[in-house]
Parts: sequence; C-alpha cells; structure tokens
Amino acid sequence: MIDFLKNRKVQIGAQAVVITALVGGTGAVVTMNKAVTLDVNGQAEEIRTFGGTVGDILESHDVDLDKRDQVKPGMNKKITKDMTITVNTAKKVSLDVDGKKTDEWTNANTVGQALADLGVDAKGADLNAKADQRLKENSNDIDVTTSKDLTIVADGKGHRVSAAVGTAKDALEESKLKLGKDDFLSVPMSASLSDGQVLTVNRVKNETVTEKESIKPKVEKKKSDSLYQGETKVEKEGKNGQKEISYKVKTVNGDEVKKEKKDEKVLSKPETKVVIQGTKKKEAPADNGGGSDSGGKSSGGGSDSGGKSSGGGSDSGDKSTGGGSGSSGGSMSKKEIQDMLGGPGSKWYSVVKCESEFNPKASNGTHFGLFQFLPQTWRSMGGSGNPSDASPQEQFQRAKKLQAEAGWGQWQCA
Repeated sequence: MIDFLKNRKVQIGAQAVVITALVGGTGAVVTMNKAVTLDVNGQAEEIRTFGGTVGDILESHDVDLDKRDQVKPGMNKKITKDMTITVNTAKKVSLDVDGKKTDEWTNANTVGQALADLGVDAKGADLNAKADQRLKENSNDIDVTTSKDLTIVADGKGHRVSAAVGTAKDALEESKLKLGKDDFLSVPMSASLSDGQVLTVNRVKNETVTEKESIKPKVEKKKSDSLYQGETKVEKEGKNGQKEISYKVKTVNGDEVKKEKKDEKVLSKPETKVVIQGTKKKEAPADNGGGSDSGGKSSGGGSDSGGKSSGGGSDSGDKSTGGGSGSSGGSMSKKEIQDMLGGPGSKWYSVVKCESEFNPKASNGTHFGLFQFLPQTWRSMGGSGNPSDASPQEQFQRAKKLQAEAGWGQWQCA
C-alpha cells in the first residue's frame, strides 16, 4: 500500500499551464499533451494532461487519497501515452460470516470482490446482497451464510445436509426431519454451525408402565417350652403377597433416564409366617464319678437328665463296657479315647469329659454317645442309627464335622 498523507489535495493552477506554453512554445505544448485513462473505483474516463507523474495527475483532478487507498502504477511513475491510472479507495466493511462479526477494510469495489479479497469462500453461500453490488465509500454491511456439509443423526440413521445454513434450526428445516413435542437436538436450535458438524436428534418418550412386585410376609415368633432353647420350628409357612406399581418412565433414544413412582395397588395381602422358639432349658448330666464339668448341653450334644446310660464305662477301667459297632475301630479303652481326643489340655478332651466322662455308650434318653448327640443332629451330620452304637472314631468324626459347620457353641461344656 502506498503510504502518503491522508486527504492530500493539490490543485494545479492555470498559471502553470501558461508558464509551460511560454517556455516551450506551441509545438512543445502539443508534444507534451498526453491521453491518459483515469479509473477511480471502476469508473473510468479519458483525460489529456501535461502532468509528469501519476501523483501530478491525481492532484490536478482533485482525487483525495487515504493511506489505505490503492494506486497503480505508483505515485512517482512518469506519465506515458495511453497509460491507465487505477485508484481503488479503501472501504470499511462490517462482515458477518456465520454469526462471527468483524470490521474489515478492502480496496474492492463490489461485494463479491470484497469477499474474495477478505478470503471468504462465497461459493454456494447465502448473501444479504448481490455479488455485483457496488460498495459504498463509508459503510458496508455484508452478511454471509456459508455452504456446509452436515450430518443429522435421527432414529439410528444419518441424514446428509449440504446447504447454506446458519443455525441448527435452519439445518433441521433443510433436512425435513420433525421433532416431537419432547424431542430435542444435541445443540441449541439457535447454535451456529461449522462445516462437517454432526447433530443428533434425541427422541424422548414419557409413558406410564405397571410392574408387579412381591410383598414379603411378616414373621411372628412364639415362645414354647415344647422345644429346647435354641431350637425353632415353623408352625406356619406364610405366603408372599403381591402389589402392582405404576411408574412414569422417561426414555431418551430408548435408554431409561428417569423412573418415578406414581401409584401402588395391593393385589393380594401376604400371610404371616409363624415360628416357634424353644424356651425349655437343658439339664446338665450328673457326675458319674469322673468329675464332669457342670453346664447344660446344646442341641448337638448334652444330657437332659444329667445321668449316664446304664452301659457307661467306669472311670477306672481300661475298657468301656460297650465299644460300639457300626463303624470301623471296634472297642477302645478310656485311655485310647482320651489319646484320640488329644489328651488333657485339648478342648475336645474337656468337652467329652464334661459330656460323657469318655463313655461312648452314655445316654440320658435324649442325648447319646461321647458327644451327647441328639439323634436328628447325628443324622444331619451323616450318621445313621443311634450315636452310641457307633464307634468312638465315628462319633469323633461326626463331632468334628458339626463343630466345623456350627462352631463350639454346640457344646456348652466348650
């Protein structure tokens, strides 16, 4: 851009012409008179001049120049015959491209030239003015909505849109897709768009659904001395009820995003479950001369009466009066039983000493054997027949299994 003073304006007076004629004579005047085309902002006229440079011509024709103006050829270029001098003045443009606004200057003369000069691709674009419209000197508003290739995804499919659209709403209208009353786009309807952008139509459904659910019964507990403490029995199984619940469900593109309970109706009431809990205390077995530990027995072993069975072995004898059959091992002496249990200091030794005084045949009528098993507990541990008929080894095996599953609490002596 040629840099010179703004609004520089010089006029050549008639005196200069007279002086030139006097000095050079008539022939000189004719020789120096040249035909030149002066084009200002696309408006051209032919002039004849005596000027020596481009600057002289512009000054003599009152062309006011700004530092942003464009002059071709340069101001100091000498005038030649049939020369064309082009002046494109600077014009201010308020440019809006897809909603982005800037203030620009251009030496173009039309809207189309200005966009090209400012690097805006107007191919297929929507303009607020015709491309060949001439620019004004002081103020020009140019709005451009460029052509874009977009994709709108709806109902699992992609819909291509190639058009000059400025907002998401414009693109949706161009695609001919419709939104339901609750549907929405992935961007605001007023959002500006860019080339290659992907928009998503979110389909929203609000519906009421009903579901059936079970109602768990209450549990009523009754006390009874027909059972020992710790024992229970179900007197009435009870029954689940059923209810129907209505929900308001909101889904977006098939995915549940909100579920709100609206109503509930009982279809059938539950029936209460009744459980009997034992309160009867268990009596500790009487001392049979061996000095058993005191304390009641649990459901897995222990005597109701505290006495020992008539077949119980003596404290002093090496052999028990009944070794027990039904499993391998045969008869065992009291010493052998004590050794099997780990000897004095072993927890098993203490339990059996308290429960049966090491007598594998011990019984009080309800509890049997070394560990004073209840028959039902014995069977639940895999035993058969009467516990006191089994060998000491089998009794010990079943006792260890009971302890592993239910703990030492099965024997209060523990």
